[in-house]
Amino acid sequence: MAKKRLLVLCVDVDDDLGVKARVRGPVIGRKANLEAATKLALADPEDADANTVFDAVKTAEQLSGEHDVEVATIVGSGRSAYHADVEIAKQLDRVIKEFVPESCVFVSDGASDERVLPLIQSRIRVDSVRTVNVKQSKELEKTYFVILDKLKEPAFARVVFGVPGAALLLYFLFGDPGLRWFVGFLGIYLVLKGFGVEEMLFKKSFTFKVSPDSLDFVFYFASAPLFIASFWLAISRVLALEYAGESNLSRLAAWFLKDLLLLLPIALFLVIGGLTLRAISERKNYQLPTYVVYGSMVLLFWLIFNNAADWILGDAPFSSFFYALLLGVVAMYLASYLAAEFRKSIISRMNIVGKGVYTEMGSFVGKIADVDKRAHAFVIKTQAGQRIDLEFDHISSVGETVVVKY
Repeated sequence: MAKKRLLVLCVDVDDDLGVKARVRGPVIGRKANLEAATKLALADPEDADANTVFDAVKTAEQLSGEHDVEVATIVGSGRSAYHADVEIAKQLDRVIKEFVPESCVFVSDGASDERVLPLIQSRIRVDSVRTVNVKQSKELEKTYFVILDKLKEPAFARVVFGVPGAALLLYFLFGDPGLRWFVGFLGIYLVLKGFGVEEMLFKKSFTFKVSPDSLDFVFYFASAPLFIASFWLAISRVLALEYAGESNLSRLAAWFLKDLLLLLPIALFLVIGGLTLRAISERKNYQLPTYVVYGSMVLLFWLIFNNAADWILGDAPFSSFFYALLLGVVAMYLASYLAAEFRKSIISRMNIVGKGVYTEMGSFVGKIADVDKRAHAFVIKTQAGQRIDLEFDHISSVGETVVVKY
């Protein structure tokens, strides 16, 4: 009777092996894991991950009589939970492809590693979870690492460090009026966060790359001083009005918008122009409709808020603001609809049959088996032979592979 192929898996979520011991993952095999654990123990004797790797090797030796066992250690990233999960998914897929295990034993240090257990279970059956406790109290250790791990995530770091930091900076620059500015900016931030805009912007920032060697860098470089100048003009105008005795908050907000919108739209158009130029140079024409929508949004928001500010200041009737708002809603809907149809048309003309499909987390889904141009959909055939139908709207990017929001 053939022995069961069993993988003993150890995960270093924050990549202590790479940072402290200069060991790159995945680490596969008994000898390689012993060497990696020894290097990490010498670099930092107090690191619990070294003990976890040693325990994984010991567990593999104990199970080797009954099963065909392999031991492997995969590492994540210290940048953020998202980057750690993406790296873990890639390395786990590589280990599974090389060893082809039937199931695995997950060895954890009982701290932050257990967070990725659902990610591992989505790719391989987990028969057992072994927790390695090293001297200190398990619950205290878990609490400490959970807090430390969360503080590394941008979403928590922005709140815990960014919000108090912004308050201190504004108070330093403007004194007591700076506290009012902080409350105002905090209100704007909470509104953006509540409607999901904040998450979308920071998610886009992860994929935003700037290289001084590229032509689009000129656009980004030119937009930076305009961003700074637009906010400086707006804040200076409000401070001057307050010094002159203006206390009406609605009028102050209107003047802030008027001065902010003098240069901010130009800065945003420069950024969109740079993104458009990069998409053309990289032959990613399917992204162009999205940038057309971005440009339309900038223009329409300028029209709406500029008319709103004029109405509050008494320089224009309410009807002007109302018609601008109505025009903006209708034009935005038409622009979004036409851009979506144009994007589908571009993708339908691309040769994507046979390309590998990956999720945004980096996990392999399958290969594109067929494209239905009329329905604007494509069919993915997984390694298990299953068929998955997805619409073009799920496509995030197209290159050598296709990345989908799945």
